[in-house]
Amino acid sequence: MDQLDNKHQHSWRFEFINHYRALFLKMFLLTKRNLGQTIAEIFLACVFMGLLLGMRFVLDRDFNPAYQIPSFYPQDTMLFSVLDANITYYYPKNPCTTAIVTNAIAALSIRWPTFSTIVQGLSNPNISSLSNDKQATIYAFIYFTNINSCLNPSNMPDTISYTLRMQENGPYYYRAQSVKINPNIYRWKRSPEDFCQDNSTTAMYSTAFLDIQYFIDLSIIQYSTNISQNSLSMFMNHFGCPAYFYAAFQSEFGFFIPILFSFIFIMTFILNVGYIVDERRNKAKEYSRIFGLRTWINNLVWVTRSMFIYIVLCSLLTGLSVLVLPSSNATSKSVDKAVFNYTHWTVIWTVLFVYSIQLSTFSVFFGQFFSRPLLAKFLSFTIWILTFIDFYNNIPVVIRYLMCFFPNTGLLFCLEVIQQYERKSGNMTTFKDFYSNLFTYPLYIGICLLLMIAYSIIYMVLAVYIERINPGQFGVSQPFFYPCLRKNKISKTIPISYSDENGSLSTNRITKSKISKHDHWIEMDSTIYRIYPLIRIKHLTKEFGRFTAVSNFSVDFYEGEVCALLGHNGAGKTTITFVLVGMMEATSGRVLLQGLDHRIHIQQTRKMIGFCPQYGMNL
Repeated sequence: MDQLDNKHQHSWRFEFINHYRALFLKMFLLTKRNLGQTIAEIFLACVFMGLLLGMRFVLDRDFNPAYQIPSFYPQDTMLFSVLDANITYYYPKNPCTTAIVTNAIAALSIRWPTFSTIVQGLSNPNISSLSNDKQATIYAFIYFTNINSCLNPSNMPDTISYTLRMQENGPYYYRAQSVKINPNIYRWKRSPEDFCQDNSTTAMYSTAFLDIQYFIDLSIIQYSTNISQNSLSMFMNHFGCPAYFYAAFQSEFGFFIPILFSFIFIMTFILNVGYIVDERRNKAKEYSRIFGLRTWINNLVWVTRSMFIYIVLCSLLTGLSVLVLPSSNATSKSVDKAVFNYTHWTVIWTVLFVYSIQLSTFSVFFGQFFSRPLLAKFLSFTIWILTFIDFYNNIPVVIRYLMCFFPNTGLLFCLEVIQQYERKSGNMTTFKDFYSNLFTYPLYIGICLLLMIAYSIIYMVLAVYIERINPGQFGVSQPFFYPCLRKNKISKTIPISYSDENGSLSTNRITKSKISKHDHWIEMDSTIYRIYPLIRIKHLTKEFGRFTAVSNFSVDFYEGEVCALLGHNGAGKTTITFVLVGMMEATSGRVLLQGLDHRIHIQQTRKMIGFCPQYGMNL
């Protein structure tokens, strides 16, 4: 039993190698015949590689050292925005609030003698009701929210709350909308380290707001406790900002990296789709199936064809991505740069290799939907454009993982995570970072790559399925539920009645010959020596639009007979032959081979028929 299993396994391997070799030869001849297109796809890829390096060279990379403000007293950083804003307003106006605000401004003026000591109470906390001229004089507005009626320190509440509002103008806008950074900004465009050294959103806070707040707090404590306060008793420390590298190519222009990466592969993808569709259109694929060559092996050959080119592109692109280019020395901070400075080359090559696999299988899958190469190429280019545009900033991570179904989106997400590590300018990104992220957003390179491989397998399965149910102009379509049909391990030959007009299967006894055995020189008449028909064609009709090529054709073929179809040009001989071998699907009627309906059991019936096309299938 083991010997039989080994023999069967060896036979299967031998069959696979022979089929793969035959189909690979066909693909090689096609590529050789279209050598100009092959050269063009490699040349175009090199052009986009050149654009990638050109952008990397033009856009500088700057080193920003660690930054920390020395210890300081709050009042030391005091700045004044405009001369017109010189009055400090407060609300409500009562003895307590008047004393607190007056003492605070007086103490502040000791440090800054030029600071205006004018204070004024308001009867209405709504400062928008003031005239424009009066609003222009507001330097600060202090609104005590829980001291409505207070006459002396004994009436002061234990907890005092107030709001402080200040005039914003020029560089001293508080920019509240920018204080809390949008997650989409620090995830996909700028690093948190870059924001740390950017004080554009904190100038108002650190040079005016903080000073007024500090002296108001001291004045409240002094008024409530009657204990003199020293403004020099407290100083402030800055947490500091780490050193980092800023590269516009990874930040403002970071979206160009996945675009250029994907365009390096685009020409091979579109040509591969065109070859696959053209193979369906010119009957070459169906000829291969008639000769017993398996569809999935044919698809594997097309994957091999594109992978040969993609592996070369992956290696070249990986090498160019880590190639260090000299600094342009545009500024004193400019340093040497590469497309990826903190990503190990093995990570880049792995991402591109998995992307190549998915792209190759996707081209096979996509080509099954079309019968016109030009339309297939146009739509493939359209889908290519739509899938590398980043529409996914605000979507849940689950949707991102589902969108990895498309090769370009999978590559986009992987490169976005890699660029996060690049902007951080920390340790080298390696395989250990495949299942981690700098932020709480759980988008991982490793999961994206695993899904891309899984989707590649799904592509290959769906490609075979779609090809079976939608073979195009040539071939016999299977019902959409054909995988659920029961398949017998042993194909049984069922005798067919010669007189059965409905195609039902029944037995028919062999009529004994009345001719003497000695009359062996007389050819047996088929009506006398009747056997079961091996092939039965019943009421076959084939229409091409309004044109009827074959109409209600019926014939039986028997074992031991030599038959020929005779007729003038256009009589339908080739059409009948194509229907018989499964090259075309009949409009109506049935074809039975040894009792098997060739539409349902096309794989088995093709093994019973030998077919010689009118021209070589490899040419």
